[in-house]
Amino acid sequence: EHRYDKLEIREHDIKMNTIKEKYRPGRNDHLKEYIYDFGPSYDRIMIYYHKSRLDSLSKRHETTHELTDYFIDHDNFLAYRKVIFEIQLKKSTQRSIIVKYYLSITEKFNRNPSLNSNEDIQQLIYAIKDNKFILTYYRDINYITPSIRTYIKPSNWNDKAFIFKWNDNLHEIYQANEDLKQISKRDLYYEIIKLIKQEEEVIKRVRTAENEIRDLQSRRQQEELSSDLEVSIYDIDRNEKSKIYKELLQQKTDEDKNRKNMNELDYLYPYLAAIGNPECINAQIAEQIRYNIELDFKNQSIYRANLIQSWYENEIKELITKQQWYQNNHVSKNDEFECEQAKFRLQILQDRLKQHEEFSRENYLQLEKHLNEDIRLKEPYIVR
Repeated sequence: EHRYDKLEIREHDIKMNTIKEKYRPGRNDHLKEYIYDFGPSYDRIMIYYHKSRLDSLSKRHETTHELTDYFIDHDNFLAYRKVIFEIQLKKSTQRSIIVKYYLSITEKFNRNPSLNSNEDIQQLIYAIKDNKFILTYYRDINYITPSIRTYIKPSNWNDKAFIFKWNDNLHEIYQANEDLKQISKRDLYYEIIKLIKQEEEVIKRVRTAENEIRDLQSRRQQEELSSDLEVSIYDIDRNEKSKIYKELLQQKTDEDKNRKNMNELDYLYPYLAAIGNPECINAQIAEQIRYNIELDFKNQSIYRANLIQSWYENEIKELITKQQWYQNNHVSKNDEFECEQAKFRLQILQDRLKQHEEFSRENYLQLEKHLNEDIRLKEPYIVR
């Protein structure tokens, strides 16, 4: 109880030489039960909380030459995937290497009610060793046997520049209902291309499953060696991870706050950052920084004044244009109303321009005062 690895029960069957472990929910791999033995059969069964897994994996069974995955409520109606492989020992001058070859991969699917039985695949066999794809469809209730379709891979299917022409020798069909429309050669061609790509993806999933098993074995060894207990997230004194995380979070918050305050309040910050935030500067650099600050302030003030002036001039041009149009079209009431509105906007722009000039003078005097009082721009020019 309260183990970090969620292990709840471990049962050791002495007669069968097997161990059965049961886990509570909460593991990252969503493992529910783990059954394994130490005999030559190398038999392992892993049962998962399938609703917690994205791939809907419910059970995984591994033996020396087989690996079978069982699924529940899979999106593609996949029921199980069975891999048969052979292991060969390759000897070299220095060491022997174990090589695993996939012989076949079989996938079985649950019934898809949205498809016709002659279109719904019940079993798909990737006969890798024989270079074939064998598709068995669901049996129609009016027939005794199901339809079976076999595709044979072209001889150059694994070439990088894989291009081939369709021929009838690449396809075999047993169709229970002979009255059904035959598939065109074009569709058969695209189907075999699709199956070849699909086989590559299935092999990747199988390798991912094998890696997951190896990771599980390694993780279980580490968990047994450490035997850590769960610590409540509220127990800060014992929960080291929570304590470290809280300290790092507080440190990051303080740094962000200090950086934000520095950027908002320290007008020298961008100019010092541009020269690498030195600890000390000389008189020439201090004078240059002072000059750049005053120049940027003046340019910004001029830009703002020019912007307001351009709005004012555009408003006058628009007013003149509208007055001419109203005079030409003899619309007096609208002319009078538009003139009043335009004069109102012009007066606002004049006030804004005047206010901007006054604020600019006040802000410039305030800036000069700050520059004169800032000790970083005076001897001994210690910035930080």
